[in-house]
Amino acid sequence: MASGKNLQVKRKAILIGLGRIGWSLETDPLRYHPCTHAGSIASLKRQFSLVAVCDSNAEQTQPFSAWWRGKKPAQYSDFRNLQADLQSGNLEADFAVVATPQDVHTLQGCSLLGIPRIRDVLIEKPPGETQSDIQKIKKAWSKSTSNLWINFERRFHPGYAKVRHLIQDGKLGEVRAVRGRVYSGASPINDHSGPLLHDGIHWIDLMLWFFGSPKQISGIIERDRKKRERGTHLLFRYSDFVAALETGARSRYFEFEMEIDFSRGRIHCGNQGFKVWKSAASRRYSGFEELQSAAFSFPASNPWKRLYQEIANSHSSEVQTERTNQGLEALAWIHRAYNTL
Repeated sequence: MASGKNLQVKRKAILIGLGRIGWSLETDPLRYHPCTHAGSIASLKRQFSLVAVCDSNAEQTQPFSAWWRGKKPAQYSDFRNLQADLQSGNLEADFAVVATPQDVHTLQGCSLLGIPRIRDVLIEKPPGETQSDIQKIKKAWSKSTSNLWINFERRFHPGYAKVRHLIQDGKLGEVRAVRGRVYSGASPINDHSGPLLHDGIHWIDLMLWFFGSPKQISGIIERDRKKRERGTHLLFRYSDFVAALETGARSRYFEFEMEIDFSRGRIHCGNQGFKVWKSAASRRYSGFEELQSAAFSFPASNPWKRLYQEIANSHSSEVQTERTNQGLEALAWIHRAYNTL
């Protein structure tokens, strides 16, 4: 007979949105896998059962159905029908993933938070677009018995977790400066959305996780004649240092990088990898110290699987509440930048 502690009830999941981050990036042979919500659910079949998917585009649902192995989930083309079946009990689920375009994240997320049977709601970033969206999410969350998650999967990457540990243990000294770049070819959607909201929000979320809340924001947002975002140059002021972030939408390449200078070292982290340097006696100048490369290693672990494994065993915790509040705070700083700079 199996030990009771090894028994685990499968979570019944629904997935709204079968686009890139919802599913289709799993077909990219160059990426590590899983790298999407559907891929994560499929890779953890002992913890999750996908009972329904929803997408209004048949060009997404048909290839997804061919890709999915095992029992086929129910398919919906209209979120309102899915919502009605959840509320009536015709569809049983306790975990919902919102991976639709960002302009409907807030509406759908709040709707799902209002269904008592749903224990966990995971909203793809960004969770909304405006300060009004933030208030709607907070209100729905406060009235809900559900756990609210925002998909900042870098928090579950062992490399970024080690960076945070190095910041906290103080062996590299005090933080002196932070620099970052987030460049992409993503086109602005409207005058309150662009690469800062779409991709830069990941960088700001890491900043909040590493250093806490800044005291002030300043900078410049470059816009075209239609007031759409072309690039940003932001300064987040802390008590003892400044975190500088540049974002842009006009490059043909994608770049996500953060560099942290300490009094006795430097860390570089991002999509190009992780590096650390430590201050040591210079080999070129007497009486000076220079940065020298040091070892930086961490165990291999898929951040998507770590995120989903935590959701599978979810329970309300201060750590998870802080994650979600900082995710909403990241959106609030971007809203402030769009409306004041």
